[in-house]
Amino acid sequence: MNFLVLVFSYLLGSVNFAYITARIKGIDISSSGSGNPGTSNVLRTLGKSSAAIVLLGDLLKGAIPIVFFSNDKYFLLYGLAAVLGHIYPLFYKFKGGKGVATYLGVYIAAVLLNPNNSELFDLQIFQILNIPTIALFYFVIFKTTRVSAIASLSTVTTTIALLIFVNNEIENILILLILLFLIFLKHSENIKRLAEGKENKF
Repeated sequence: MNFLVLVFSYLLGSVNFAYITARIKGIDISSSGSGNPGTSNVLRTLGKSSAAIVLLGDLLKGAIPIVFFSNDKYFLLYGLAAVLGHIYPLFYKFKGGKGVATYLGVYIAAVLLNPNNSELFDLQIFQILNIPTIALFYFVIFKTTRVSAIASLSTVTTTIALLIFVNNEIENILILLILLFLIFLKHSENIKRLAEGKENKF
């Protein structure tokens, strides 16, 4: 494990595009809408173009450590560090987003680069269809429920289950389970509101 890469990944994850994009427009995203510095709140508060910028930035934060260090056996640990940086950012008093888009950046890079040499991920048809299928999966659930948290948690759970399926190293499986736990933990208030029938809908 490369400690410098671990720190780099965490600091990269700590760069919050929701805060930056909102600040450019003179808005404090932490006191607007739900207060969460993530894509969904930016979409509600600032609109589609700003949300697209934030989404792209968050995806790249997760993908970059995998792209540049995929030959390292600890590549998923670096992805976890990026997600931790997003959730608990050093630059914003450890008050960050919920980690979904940053994790999905990790997932997309892992599928396309296939660091585990999975036979499934080696299939060209899988690489071509996987990302659009996951995007469609999210879209269908979101359009059906109109609840971002349900679509996000369903997509994260499905993709992590797939990554666990193609992994045979216990360290990577533990990292993936930690990622799942952290993302669900950050959605605990959403889950509580869902149980009470009070969760916001788009």
